[in-house]
Amino acid sequence: MLLCLCGAQIAAVAQKATAPRTVAVVVVNAQSQPPQPVPTVRVELDFLDNNVLVTEARDVTNPNGQAWLNVSEDAAQRGGLRIQVSGAANLVIYQPADGQLAVLPPSINVSMLPKGSPALLGPAQIEAALRRLSLEVASLRQQSSAPRTASAEEQAPGLGEGIAEWAQTNGFSAEQADQQVKQWAEGIEKQTGGVTAEQKGLAELALKHYADAAKDFSQASDADRQEIAAEDTQSKSLEAEVKALEAAQQALLGQQRSSLQRLIDHSEQAAIAYRDNREYHQATLTANSAEATAEAEYKKHPDDKSFHKLWLHAQAYAAYMLLWEGEGDATSQGLVLLAQSVSEFDSLAREETALGNPEGAAAVEFARGLALTVEGGRAAGAQAVDLLDQAAQAYRSALEGHTKDDATTQSFLARALRGEGERASGDKAAAALDQAVQAYRSALDGFSKADNPEYWAEIEGGLGSALADLGVRTAGDDAVALLDQAVQAYQSALTVDTKADHPQEWAGAQINLGNAFLDEGKRISGEKAVAALDQSVQAYRNALEVDTKAGFPRAWASTQFSLGSSLMYEETLVSGDKTVALLDQAVQSYRSALEVYTKAGFPQVWALIQLNLGLALSHEGSNVSGDKAAALLDQAVEAYRSALEVYTKTDTPGEWAATQDSLGDALGYEADRASGDQAAGLFDRAAQAYRSSLEVVTKADLPQVWADTQDSLGTALMDEGKLASGGKAATLFGQAAQAFQSELEARTKASQPKEWAATQYNLGSALMHEETNASGDKAAPLNDQAAEAYRSALEVYTKADLPQNWSQVQSHLEGLYHDHTFQFGDALKIAMELADFDPTVDNRMNLLEAELTGADFDGCVQLEAKLDDAALVQQKAYTSVRDVIGLACQWGAADKAGAHAADLRLLTKADADRYLTPGGWSFTGTLRFLSQSPAFASGHASWIALFTAVQNGDSAGMTAALHQLEPILQQ
Repeated sequence: MLLCLCGAQIAAVAQKATAPRTVAVVVVNAQSQPPQPVPTVRVELDFLDNNVLVTEARDVTNPNGQAWLNVSEDAAQRGGLRIQVSGAANLVIYQPADGQLAVLPPSINVSMLPKGSPALLGPAQIEAALRRLSLEVASLRQQSSAPRTASAEEQAPGLGEGIAEWAQTNGFSAEQADQQVKQWAEGIEKQTGGVTAEQKGLAELALKHYADAAKDFSQASDADRQEIAAEDTQSKSLEAEVKALEAAQQALLGQQRSSLQRLIDHSEQAAIAYRDNREYHQATLTANSAEATAEAEYKKHPDDKSFHKLWLHAQAYAAYMLLWEGEGDATSQGLVLLAQSVSEFDSLAREETALGNPEGAAAVEFARGLALTVEGGRAAGAQAVDLLDQAAQAYRSALEGHTKDDATTQSFLARALRGEGERASGDKAAAALDQAVQAYRSALDGFSKADNPEYWAEIEGGLGSALADLGVRTAGDDAVALLDQAVQAYQSALTVDTKADHPQEWAGAQINLGNAFLDEGKRISGEKAVAALDQSVQAYRNALEVDTKAGFPRAWASTQFSLGSSLMYEETLVSGDKTVALLDQAVQSYRSALEVYTKAGFPQVWALIQLNLGLALSHEGSNVSGDKAAALLDQAVEAYRSALEVYTKTDTPGEWAATQDSLGDALGYEADRASGDQAAGLFDRAAQAYRSSLEVVTKADLPQVWADTQDSLGTALMDEGKLASGGKAATLFGQAAQAFQSELEARTKASQPKEWAATQYNLGSALMHEETNASGDKAAPLNDQAAEAYRSALEVYTKADLPQNWSQVQSHLEGLYHDHTFQFGDALKIAMELADFDPTVDNRMNLLEAELTGADFDGCVQLEAKLDDAALVQQKAYTSVRDVIGLACQWGAADKAGAHAADLRLLTKADADRYLTPGGWSFTGTLRFLSQSPAFASGHASWIALFTAVQNGDSAGMTAALHQLEPILQQ
């Protein structure tokens, strides 16, 4: 028979008001020696609730016989719990007896035996079964409220059926169980001592001595009542003692909190003192010791909020000490300490958030931002950018927590963003700096100059730096506007940071102001640019009044270098004596900087200053003359060579190449002021420097710089070629032409039209000079290439847009046509156009010769008449040229009388002083014309001799040729 309501067995998990308790259960087969685990059986914990069997928890054992039951606190505190195991084949529970649990222990060991094992009918098992069965029978008999007849009473469920079912479950016959129960009951009945009233009642119930059983259970209940009363009395006494103990405990806890608070306070005072004495590690150890004590006390009282808060406070202070120790440690260990500090603050922020304390979390986030800011400032590259970005996020989190001092947090947010912007690049840098500007302005909303002038000035200075950094990363008018705002911010800071009250801050603001004016001056033009650079120079000079060489040598030297840079930029915007004065001051500033920045102590900075010194000396030398120019240019070359002692092609290729390029410029300037072999040698050294630069500067990586250097190389080679002759000259001009052709690989007409045209012009000149010094069949192709280059230049250098450039190229093209390709007709057209455009003596003299060689003899005679001595007053050397051309044109125009008269006049002038000037004019094309023209076939040798003598300044030769021509002219 089932001793429960049919269908009333409910498998349910009760709703838990509190967290469940996990009870470990181990099921073993006790028959085995040693006992073996029983796997894959289901373990349940049951209890009766209002006569309904409830399964509180269940699980299946693992291979080790283990199962875990999640039991609610309500169920754990009740009685009547019973462990049941199903699926164990022939095994049944031996211990705990009948699976019954008086209380719920943390773990339960379940021993099982095979059915029919004699131990299953032991006294403990019988007593436990009788206790359960008697309660179940009582419960079942309560279910009906109708009166029962005697016969019905006899038919109601009783112990007999329960014992029979229990026997069957355990592998015995009902008779075996009855016999053992009876034997146990009779034994209990005979005992006179050591037996409880409950045991006697169960025994009498089993023997069906109901009256005795009732009496025994009544005695048991009376004993229970007396025990409850005694326990109540004891409970009240204990309650009073507990209240007294609780009061004493609270008083003691208060004292402990106060003592812990004092310990933390004193530890903080000690840590701060250690920190101020720069004993950073000792400060950290002190704070850590206080934190460890606070943690130990909190763990003793985990539910006490005050101990928890004290521990959190001690943790925060220990993290701060790590931050300060890391900041004070310049080694790699410092970065480790800073990272630990960040981690500590991160954990604290999460805990404060979990506790629902937004203000506390915000304060910790602010501290975490500080640690990340310091760590980011110490790191490099992408790591620094990432750390500073995290710092900004931490400050933003602090602002979301509504800290009491939003303005301070905004100022620190601005610093982190500015640091991120300085280290990042591109759009990311610009975005960070823009956000920094906004944060600085938000901070200024919370600080007034009147209430907190020093901090207000500091924020204004930070705002200026963020604006300046953003300005140099911006272009056009936006950059100028940002730099102007930076200047205003620095000037605002200077209203507080005065030289008298805050000299160091004043000097720093002056340097920042100088930098901003310098950057602004680079981006504007005209008088505004000069004014900005003047203010930059003045600001740097102001700073030098405080940052003296004696007191602050590094700051003094750095400012001297910046001052030199401002003076150099200003020099490019002025002219004349002011240019030289500014360059001279720049040279002095750079030399001053070198007094501190020595090669031994600061090699890279020393080399940079030497490079800038060389530029200043070179520019100054190119703006003066005579011995002073030579001395300055010599010093420039020396400065560049000094820089090259540090800048090597291997270690610093970019700086090495730039210095080589500047060295080439300085050598070229020197060569321009020298002559003969000295000039040729300087041009050769300049070319070598440019070639060295081109070993690093490539067309692929730096196309425009490469093109500029090719241009400089071509110019140096062409200038050297003009000082050479023959094959060497031809080689140099050929190398120059090659450099200009290389330059054109990077310069296109579409992208750089003016530069492209200038290079085409230089190429034409180099090719024409190469042809002059070439021999054999090489000459004609070179002339064609030169003409093509000149014509290309004229595609950009038009008469309408660039008339002066057009005139210059046309003049060279006319000379090429006249003296090299002997295209006399084309030369005449160009000469006529040039003389019409600009009727200078040179252009009219070129036209005079072109009219002769173009066979326009009448036009030539007319022009020669206009070129009287008054017209040639500035070019008296041209008179002999005019006269011989006029003689030839009169002969060509068939004016024999006029020609004869001209011949006689020339004879009277031939021996005149300074009438003939050697090398004053080249008649290359005219001599070719005279040898070929039918008009001069008669006596052509004498004509050629006459023009050759005038070209060479040979008076005797001129006289002889005129005498030879006299009989011809009289025919």
